[in-house]
Amino acid sequence: MRPSSLVSFLAVCGLALTQSVNLSSIYGPGLSSGAEIFYASDPDWASEVTPRWTLYHAPTFYGAIKPATEADVQHIVKTSVARGIPFLATGGGHGVTTTLGRVRNGIEIDLSNFRTVEVSEDASEIVVGGAAIYNDIYGPMYKAGKMMAMGNSPCVGVIGAALGGAVGMWQGLYGVGVDSLLSVRLITAAGELVIASKTSHADLFWAIRGAGANFGIVTSATFQLHDAVNDGLVASTNFVYPGSANASVWEAIASFDKNMPNELAITAEASFNRTLNEPLILVNVNYYGPRLSAQPYLEAFHAAGPALVIPLDLPWVTLQALSSTVDTTDCTPGQNANEYTIALKTTDVATYTSFFNDLTVFWQQNPTYAGSFVIDRYPTAVMQEVPDNETAYPLRDALTQILFDNIYPSPSLNPTVNAFMRAARARFQKTSGFDELAVYVNFAQGDEGPRAWYSERKLGRLQRLKRTWDPNAVFSYSNPVPV
Repeated sequence: MRPSSLVSFLAVCGLALTQSVNLSSIYGPGLSSGAEIFYASDPDWASEVTPRWTLYHAPTFYGAIKPATEADVQHIVKTSVARGIPFLATGGGHGVTTTLGRVRNGIEIDLSNFRTVEVSEDASEIVVGGAAIYNDIYGPMYKAGKMMAMGNSPCVGVIGAALGGAVGMWQGLYGVGVDSLLSVRLITAAGELVIASKTSHADLFWAIRGAGANFGIVTSATFQLHDAVNDGLVASTNFVYPGSANASVWEAIASFDKNMPNELAITAEASFNRTLNEPLILVNVNYYGPRLSAQPYLEAFHAAGPALVIPLDLPWVTLQALSSTVDTTDCTPGQNANEYTIALKTTDVATYTSFFNDLTVFWQQNPTYAGSFVIDRYPTAVMQEVPDNETAYPLRDALTQILFDNIYPSPSLNPTVNAFMRAARARFQKTSGFDELAVYVNFAQGDEGPRAWYSERKLGRLQRLKRTWDPNAVFSYSNPVPV
């Protein structure tokens, strides 16, 4: 039998959890006094454990355990593996891939007690617990006059994002999040606690930086901090366009394909305003420096014909918090969020335009569909200074991350959305600049496959390390590396 089939086989044989199982009798004897056990049948289950952001293809749990110590996590992993019980660790609860739904009647390891943040005395490093979200680290970093590469959403788990790469609007200055990662404390499939860094278990550390969900549970991670540029002040400008201006907006974004300053970040979101009954495009352009220096880079967006321009000069910590107010669905748990994505090397204006026109019709034909089309266009020069073979992260040559953020209340729309989005992804792939489909693993739908998540050139090494560190594939529910 293949090792990757072991957990499923055990479940079929009745060794996974059933309604008659008493979690306290299975796990209780080895847990510390601070650990807690909850059952999904509890009336307060929704408030007892970390809620999931999306309910689309969500895992199902018989119960959850909140470990209080790393030894608790070790015990839970060892016990679960011995009994063939599937498990998932939860930090921020923002995992979107449909492969998580393969966990049926498992155990949730809720890391809420590991929501810690500590900046070193010399402010050169920050130690983040397994459940800390980005919003937890903004204040301590800003107070210290420091920054690091981060994802854009304040409510996403810091470590969960970093293990997949942590693409975000600061990468022009600091690279992607894995480039700031110095070390992790990790519980392996054998229930061992190891410290992985460039000097300790270096191969494992390579794999963690881009495919980390496949190799264990990270209880804490240490990141390098950098001085905040321009005293932490950002010249931010929001442009609002009618849908009719879309081609001009895409042309403005495409103008930066060959030359984009490290201080610039462009995030665009197209959505449908049901009150106005028309699509709108919001483009946020951040310049990490004085506004006077930003002006030349704003000209293309002014020329695209915005209906509204809102300049904001503000501290980065305020800007980062505002990202959740631009799209309130970003931090609202319990949604039916069905995500698709693709990475691009080029901006093909014709592809963008034809897709936007089709998306406008789709919005009009499906009144309950509240999805959006998100474009993350950030500089690549700094992250490309890191050699490609330094980490498992495979997308240092991607100029743009496209996110099809599909939000709608009823699963009855799933087939319609999936058919439309798969066709859209295939359309963008033809002009992506990549020879085959490439996607950012943290945004992945789950149907793309390991080559798309990790690249052919990285996959062989990842598989060898998977066989070493997780031969029975117990950490194989989040876009798994095949054993």
